Amino acid sequence: MTPKQKTAFIEGLHLRYFRPDEILYLGASHSSNGLNTLPPGSKMKNIVKTAWVADLARAKLGSSVRVVSGYRSPAYNKRIGGASASLHMQFCALDLGTNRPRRLFNILKSFRDAGVFRGGLGLYSTFVHIDTRGRNATWGN
Repeated sequence: MTPKQKTAFIEGLHLRYFRPDEILYLGASHSSNGLNTLPPGSKMKNIVKTAWVADLARAKLGSSVRVVSGYRSPAYNKRIGGASASLHMQFCALDLGTNRPRRLFNILKSFRDAGVFRGGLGLYSTFVHIDTRGRNATWGN
């Protein structure tokens, strides 16, 4: 897939609150180390459920949410100290920055508890991690 096709794929998800360039964001550290890439075409479908759930959560939160980390190439993930089996490398995880991380975490947890998705939720001081790994995991709460 070309970069244009990847953008079109994300546009096709019809997200209300996230633009393709946000979902495909290379990360702040990329500007200093240049190691990240767009996700391989074979991994594009992996972000669908995660992006939809993030979009629903942004709607319910009612305040700013931004993607601070999406896909990570293995080299980029290693350079920034990501987990060796990080689901960001599979493109089914997003870190969502917000000034209300506890509230966003609780919204996402309520979605997960209602069966909207199965996956990981991590609460951090300035962001929330969400992934759709297929089994529930929770940390940082």
